Amino acid sequence: MRPQSGKREAAMKSVPTFCRVCEPSCALVAQVKNGQVQRLQPDRDHPVTQGFACHKGVNYLAIHQDPDRLNIPLARQGSRLPSEGEWLAQDWDTVTHDVATTLNQIREQHGPDAVAGYIGNPTAFNALGSQAIGEFFMNMGSRRIFNSGTQDCANKFAAGEAVFGTSTLHPLPDFDHTDCLLIFGENPKISHMSFISIADPMAKIRAACQRGASVYYINPRKIESASPKTGDVIQILPDTDLYLMAALLHEIDALGRFDESVLREHGKHVAELRAFIAPYSAGTVAEVVGLPAEQIRALADEFSAAERAAVHMSTGVNMGRHGTLCYWLLQMLSFVTGNLDKQGGNFYSEGFYPAAKAGRVRSDDVFFSSAYGEIRHIRGSLPGNLLPDMILDDENPVRALVVIAGNPLLSVGGEARWRQALEKLELLVVIDLFRNATGEYAHYLLPSADMLERPDINICGLGMQYQPYVQYTDAVVPPAEDRKEEWWILSRLMQQMGMPSSLLDQPGNPFGRLEHMMSRHELTIESLKASPSGTAVLNTQSIGRFYSDFLQTDDKKVDCCPPLFAEAMTLANAQFDALKQDAPAFRLINLRTNYMHNSWYQNVPTLKRGKHDHNPLHMNPQDMSALGLEDGDRLTVSNEYGVVDARVRADDTLRPGVVAMTHGWGNKNTPGLTVANRYPGVNINALLPNGPGSYEKLSNQAFMSGVPVSLRVAEGT
Repeated sequence: MRPQSGKREAAMKSVPTFCRVCEPSCALVAQVKNGQVQRLQPDRDHPVTQGFACHKGVNYLAIHQDPDRLNIPLARQGSRLPSEGEWLAQDWDTVTHDVATTLNQIREQHGPDAVAGYIGNPTAFNALGSQAIGEFFMNMGSRRIFNSGTQDCANKFAAGEAVFGTSTLHPLPDFDHTDCLLIFGENPKISHMSFISIADPMAKIRAACQRGASVYYINPRKIESASPKTGDVIQILPDTDLYLMAALLHEIDALGRFDESVLREHGKHVAELRAFIAPYSAGTVAEVVGLPAEQIRALADEFSAAERAAVHMSTGVNMGRHGTLCYWLLQMLSFVTGNLDKQGGNFYSEGFYPAAKAGRVRSDDVFFSSAYGEIRHIRGSLPGNLLPDMILDDENPVRALVVIAGNPLLSVGGEARWRQALEKLELLVVIDLFRNATGEYAHYLLPSADMLERPDINICGLGMQYQPYVQYTDAVVPPAEDRKEEWWILSRLMQQMGMPSSLLDQPGNPFGRLEHMMSRHELTIESLKASPSGTAVLNTQSIGRFYSDFLQTDDKKVDCCPPLFAEAMTLANAQFDALKQDAPAFRLINLRTNYMHNSWYQNVPTLKRGKHDHNPLHMNPQDMSALGLEDGDRLTVSNEYGVVDARVRADDTLRPGVVAMTHGWGNKNTPGLTVANRYPGVNINALLPNGPGSYEKLSNQAFMSGVPVSLRVAEGT
């Protein structure tokens, strides 16, 4: 007989919530006992995600429970080099007062642009945090804002502005009805897609193939997404997608399959589009893109002959030298064939708020002069590749940097220069879950609550949901120790600086602004709380309204060749000629795996198993044989920007001349992340272009994929 104790053990409680790691925001159920999360599972009762959740969400519990988490505010004393100095615990009143005092002193002495911010990817999935970030830097008056978007998606915002008149209009492929789907630079089975919020894309793709649709993945790798049941890979050379898209358009036009009625009614600058694609026939581009001319013509024929055809592209193309032009031509493939705003083609998904209108841009005069040439802001942000230069070399340098949920030291090109810049700062404040590589240089570390410790709504999917819905989650558990939500930290800093803070100055409902946005669907936080899984499904009908309701150009015309693109088009033509004359021997691309997803997953022990405990350089076996290499041999990988040593791994999914490495590694000098420090791997971004001229001028997007490298057997091998 079990002995009775004085305390009754608490029962396990199921709490519905959702993942905030990537766009799908998959619904989860947290099992909570005695105030502790015991398990995360897919929510099988959710009306949209219906029991799907990938490894990112399920593995998030390891991040929530990580013993390396920051728990209390810390101030640095002594040296700020990694592993040096001393971290002293502080209370929130003291630390926010001290940070606010220093920020005010720097602003008063050197002006608001002496303060900069770097905003990481997770803030896009944090409804109240993103609101507070905008208010914080607006009150600060600084124009030096940087974010991770210029490492992965700024090109889409720039192209959207120029082609559709808004940075927030991104048509989605209609998987359920399409007959032919082209997916450029994306591996849905691994990444679960970007700029589209859909729970299980591979199920949609599989179903499309089962009913007879053709699906093609344009990629330098034979990616995991491709199979006899899910489509075929067209194995292109890296960073040449622009020329393949131009050739497809050229051949479609030659077949007489531009929809002239659509162009007349809804397009402008069509002649200029035709002028750009005119030189790029299938035969002309074949050698540069690495595909037979016959295959390009056949693809153009199949796509344009399909009754319904759709397109999509992601980071593998975004990160090339022509990301904005590629996204433009991607939209043209849909538009000129009459597949935009059509069932089975591409459509804009209206959510709970008119996001397309909110991103409207009026001016074509976007550039301004600087010491680095003409530059611009994209959705308020400057090129991340310029931040070290603005710290180290600027006449009015950045002296204080606030980093929120980001790790630019390892996620932006030029690690060595970043280390010099971070060390020089008079104030570095890092708000994060961990003391990451960037945080090792901080003056102050401020511990933030994680996604299980804060209430939220699925704000990131707005305008990108395949099935629009709104979900609210309470905090699954209260923030542990002395962690605070990002919105509270920034709002308290504003108060300490003598600035207004809308979220703290008027206590009440911090979701008031978001409730106002939801009011057009008569939704409130309370009504969502009362709904199953905290979710309201929206029955919006978007197809047929693109040109009348969503397009934001002044004349309601799709700009088929924006004048703003002229300089970039000239550069692209010149780079095409250069590739024809002298193509690089090896081009380096990023490799997505299930064992790494940006900074927060660097420290998860279960993702460091066996061969996944480092990030080797993947290489085609033919190339390895030509260099006399075997699996595990050490290589020196170098270019004009940097040099790294890596182990080589045979990978027949790569075409010859293409090498690949996973990003998110390089934690040799990051003692605050004990697992990542034990398995540091190699920082691929040490090989990436950085500084002036290292990014696409149109969008501030860094050049990060298809980068030329040289290989040699490492000394002593």
